[in-house]
Amino acid sequence: MKLFIGCSSSNDIPQKYIDDCKIYLEELLTGNDIVFGACSDGLMGISYNIAKKNNKKITGICPVSFKEDLQKLECDYEELTETISQRTTSVIDASDALIFLPGGIGTIYELFTAIESKRSHEFDKPIVIYNSCNYFDKLFSFLELIYSESFTSDRVKKCYHISNTAEDTLNYINNYNSELKLRK
Repeated sequence: MKLFIGCSSSNDIPQKYIDDCKIYLEELLTGNDIVFGACSDGLMGISYNIAKKNNKKITGICPVSFKEDLQKLECDYEELTETISQRTTSVIDASDALIFLPGGIGTIYELFTAIESKRSHEFDKPIVIYNSCNYFDKLFSFLELIYSESFTSDRVKKCYHISNTAEDTLNYINNYNSELKLRK
């Protein structure tokens, strides 16, 4: 299975996220291929290194403005896009599931784009938010406000899954894909 890993490309994040996500990614990427934003730094770089160590297929997709990052990597498949929004579309298309780890504006942009695209029936793939060290708690509180004040229906919650372990993530993805096959 090809997993998109959306996450930080910064080396300056707190060590607790690096330590926790490394354990999570080790479990996730021993049996799965990776699609990612093609950066060798931060959690993105860790995901790349783990996939490489496990001899997994690596798909690197990045916008032209970050092509130097892609040139530092050895990917099985590489794609340059003109814009970030094109990259987001490409990673969704290239993946079987989308996993979001702690990250910055780009990660949050990709997360919300994926949720909205799924809500709008543009694709039907599992989306998992890995809540490493409670990183996303304030985001979840904000989403609850949006739901409770009816800015968006709480049915949107069905578009994503919040996970705290690799085992839970893999179980969710595998069950989701099994149910999807039955619906077809």
